Amino acid sequence: MQAQSLSPKRALIWFGCKQALRRAVIIGLVAGFMLALQGVAYQKTYPDAAARDKFAKSLASAPGLGFLYGDPKNLDAGTAGYMVYRVLGFMGVVTSVWALTTTTRLLRGSEEDGHWEVVRTGGITTRAATTYPMLGFSITWCIAIAISLLMTVSATASANISMSFYAILLLNLAIFVPALLFGGVGLLTSQLGLTRQRALLYGLVPLGVLFLLRGVANSVHSLHWLSVWTPFGWAELVNPVLAPQPWWLAPFIGLGGLLAGLGIYLAQRDYGSSVIQQSEIVRPRYSMLSNTWSLAFRQNIWTIAGWTLGALWLIGLMAALTTTAINATADSDSLSRSLHSLAGNTASLKLAFLGAGLVFLAMILLIFSITLLGTIRRDEAKQYLDNILVGPLRRSDWLIGRLLLSFGTVLAVSLMCGLLLYAVATSQNISLSLAKVLATSVCAVGSVGFMIGLGALVYGLSPRLTTLIMYVAVGWSFLIALVASAAKLNSAIVHSSLFYYISFNLAKWPDWGTFGILMLIGVALGAAGVVAFNRRDIIPE
Repeated sequence: MQAQSLSPKRALIWFGCKQALRRAVIIGLVAGFMLALQGVAYQKTYPDAAARDKFAKSLASAPGLGFLYGDPKNLDAGTAGYMVYRVLGFMGVVTSVWALTTTTRLLRGSEEDGHWEVVRTGGITTRAATTYPMLGFSITWCIAIAISLLMTVSATASANISMSFYAILLLNLAIFVPALLFGGVGLLTSQLGLTRQRALLYGLVPLGVLFLLRGVANSVHSLHWLSVWTPFGWAELVNPVLAPQPWWLAPFIGLGGLLAGLGIYLAQRDYGSSVIQQSEIVRPRYSMLSNTWSLAFRQNIWTIAGWTLGALWLIGLMAALTTTAINATADSDSLSRSLHSLAGNTASLKLAFLGAGLVFLAMILLIFSITLLGTIRRDEAKQYLDNILVGPLRRSDWLIGRLLLSFGTVLAVSLMCGLLLYAVATSQNISLSLAKVLATSVCAVGSVGFMIGLGALVYGLSPRLTTLIMYVAVGWSFLIALVASAAKLNSAIVHSSLFYYISFNLAKWPDWGTFGILMLIGVALGAAGVVAFNRRDIIPE
């Protein structure tokens, strides 16, 4: 369908849908995959009621795990309850972040980039220009739910998991309704903040506070009543399996609609302004403008800081929960085998748990590298690159510098996480070698070097496909790593995962040969990408 054949209103709906569709599909696939994987793995690991009861009691004795997952009482419902326990809380936060980032990019981001200037020339009011892209986002929200719902139904049917369609529907709605609420938050903060970065910050702060509130409610039994004061608690109170309470979906719709309505009302403002005023007199700052490396760091400093804090928080939390988690699951032989499989068959169950946590850290580092490659594409798409290349700078030097900066940043984050892991683990009397931990942190970014090289090649050939191809490669690798920890797969399939080539065994020295091979391949791919970039035209958005 061609945009010029649409009315202005339908064109704006189509614009919102098109801009949000790719990430909505990814979120839907991730949610569906997580539900399917947890359900099938639990059904296989604990085939009888006695084993499930024993596992449920061990988890109930470790309330600290509720900070990461959910309320252990759901485990009374067997496999279906375990799916609620492991997926609902985590994916609710993921969908909330997705909605917040998407809506601020659609609204304040598009205004910041100058797209709304064209929209306003078509006789569209600011409120209409705000409302119709959000309707497009709502369509992609429905698509994401449909994908996850279909995958969950298929998985429960194929694995003979006892779970009604009504319970599956409620579970998926409970996962995705936080996105409606934080979509409304994103709409409102897009009117409050003058830049997309500021609007995103206004939304992420309450999101983080509400998530922490939910974690406290699940971890401290006497404070469980706090769950009614956080939307992530409302999602758990839907209780889709044990005692369904669908009316807890209403606060999401009501509050989300109220915030969206307030945001649409405030949208009747001057173009380029914001409700929260910022000084029009900007004090000049000349720091980090001496070269393109420092400029790139300055432009992406908040992105880098956010990913760094997120990675440190994850590894710190995993390390802090190690002793509690192992005491809770010590009697589960199948879970121990899964942990040992993920972590490289180390003898210590505590080291296996830490190694399994490094799998998720590696996932974060890989996605972080995709984000950094995405900023390279953004600078070209937004025509920032044009201003840089008019100076005495070769295109190849610019791209090589950005690739090295991306790799160096991820390496620095990995080393910081290694130091934090060592500090927290040793405080719990877990014996670790600092040298081996740091060596593992370095080798973990071998896959990042390969991924950055792959991204550089795709960027040189077809820049618009850069992040998509990289997300597909990382998603496939993570899928294989999780499935291989619970089931036996063909060796060729296992070897196709990047996680196969990363050492997570903290008791041994990593394989430097594998690290070197991954880096050499990444350098070769990156060099080919630089050559391709030199030979093509600059491609704007």
